[in-house]
Amino acid sequence: MKVLNDVSLAKKTTFKVGGKAVNYYIPENTDDVRRLISDLKDREYYILSGGSNLLINDKRSYEHIIFCGEFDREMTHLGDGRFYIGASNRIQRVISFVNENGFGGFEELICLPAMFGGNIYMNAGIGGKNKEKFNIGDFIIKVKCMDRSNGDIVWISKEDCKFGYRYSIFKENNYIILGAEIQLSPQSPDVSKNNIAKRREFCKSHQEWGKGCFGSCFSTKNWKILNMTRKLSKFKGGVYQSHLNSNWLVNDGSGTFDDAMKIIDRITFLHKLFHASIEPEVIIWK
Repeated sequence: MKVLNDVSLAKKTTFKVGGKAVNYYIPENTDDVRRLISDLKDREYYILSGGSNLLINDKRSYEHIIFCGEFDREMTHLGDGRFYIGASNRIQRVISFVNENGFGGFEELICLPAMFGGNIYMNAGIGGKNKEKFNIGDFIIKVKCMDRSNGDIVWISKEDCKFGYRYSIFKENNYIILGAEIQLSPQSPDVSKNNIAKRREFCKSHQEWGKGCFGSCFSTKNWKILNMTRKLSKFKGGVYQSHLNSNWLVNDGSGTFDDAMKIIDRITFLHKLFHASIEPEVIIWK
């Protein structure tokens, strides 16, 4: 296991904002993970995957951070479109692997800056809450996890994962996702390539590329209120609501945690003022 000290978390997130990890652990296998959570059992520690869907306080130091990018990079075709995929694989690598084996179904996730485990944790997908095209949970058979209370490895069935819109049981943080078995349908290389090309074109025209962003800010929201707050905001640099998608916060490189929280708090306040439902999608480390 690798252990680094005084690591900048801003460099580990897609939003490019964050404090410092005093101890930054990189377990290289599941035995490392088990020993680590045993050693840290009575201490506060955080799990970091690909760094998307995450807003980290840039004024804090975090004593213990566990990075999930190396402990399971296995990818195996078990036959008939059934695959085992380790949590530490980037989603782009997973898509390439299953496509090369003649299967597919979730190519539209190609532009997510996330690892496979993070996709399961968030039940990543395409489409809004009432216009869902698919979620990663649709393809899951069972998820391999480590119980954070005792280090036991358990398999959790798709049904017991309680997948919902941008939700899974793993958001309750009782488990560390190690990998999953998935079931995919046969798909020709031309269809896979076409799905990827279409998604990349869509993202280029609907998202601000090359700047910090953690993805959608809210999973439940009122678009009229979001658009209103964007129009009323005076752009001064730093963090702002994207002009292409008012549910996205963008960091131009000079933004801070407080900048982001001011916008999130303002939007939340106005939703409550107008009695509109609102639920955050971004995970906030305060």
